[in-house]
Amino acid sequence: MDLSRRLDAAGRVVVVSPHFDDAVLSLGGLIAARAGRGQAVEVLTVFSAEGAGRDGGKRQKAFSDYASRISEDDRALSTLGARARRLGLFERLFRDPPPRGPLALFRTSADLARGAYTETVARTIRGLLNSESTLVLAPLGIGNHVDHVIVAVGALTAARGDPRILFYEDFNALSERNRRRHPVSRLRPFPYRSAPGRASPGIGLEMEAMSLLARGPDATELAGLPVRREQWSMSAFPLSNALETLKLRAIAEYRTQTKALGGEQRLREILRRAHAVRGGEPVWRFQPS
Repeated sequence: MDLSRRLDAAGRVVVVSPHFDDAVLSLGGLIAARAGRGQAVEVLTVFSAEGAGRDGGKRQKAFSDYASRISEDDRALSTLGARARRLGLFERLFRDPPPRGPLALFRTSADLARGAYTETVARTIRGLLNSESTLVLAPLGIGNHVDHVIVAVGALTAARGDPRILFYEDFNALSERNRRRHPVSRLRPFPYRSAPGRASPGIGLEMEAMSLLARGPDATELAGLPVRREQWSMSAFPLSNALETLKLRAIAEYRTQTKALGGEQRLREILRRAHAVRGGEPVWRFQPS
């Protein structure tokens, strides 16, 4: 896949992000590079509406402060030169029934494929592609987070071989065990010893534990899309020192999220290792036989 050629041909690049930080964590360098070339770059955050307040502990209280989270997102995307768009759906943390602990966020079911949220995502992506010059990048749903899987199923349903939809690896793909659980990313494995999560043992161990405890079908299964090796190809978008610095500066704006992910310094260590080991930011293309 000639990723640079595809990006150059696009009049507009839209990165679909499940939550506020996901697009920047995965593709911050690519976003900054395309915006720096003068292309119109938008980040469409799917789960971006303020959830109903619940007494669910410190984590929910921190993530329910949507005024702060939206401001963080505005600053981060401004750093990269991208425009913010928001779909306004409620993230799983604030949907009924209330999740029974953090593990519930990583348990998927067949109902996701038939849900209204999945259809909303698919319909939205089809609408984006009404413009012939638009290129869409969506997550693969690696790591089994329910919200990520919903977005991935919607994108895979909308794609069906459209060359204007590409897929990126979610943050949880920084665990090689998570990558090898997903039918697409496991097509291009990296050595376990090079897993970026090893740069920060605390975060790495947490991601490994989640990969063992996650349950349920992945996005390709839910979308009814059997994975064949010859249909998928991966390229890495290379990052210069300047692009990596911009990406890390943007990530630092997500203070609500960086605390939950182990802190800014640890994230920097993990992401720098990921860029070095994987040659940049991985992007996948689906092409039917």
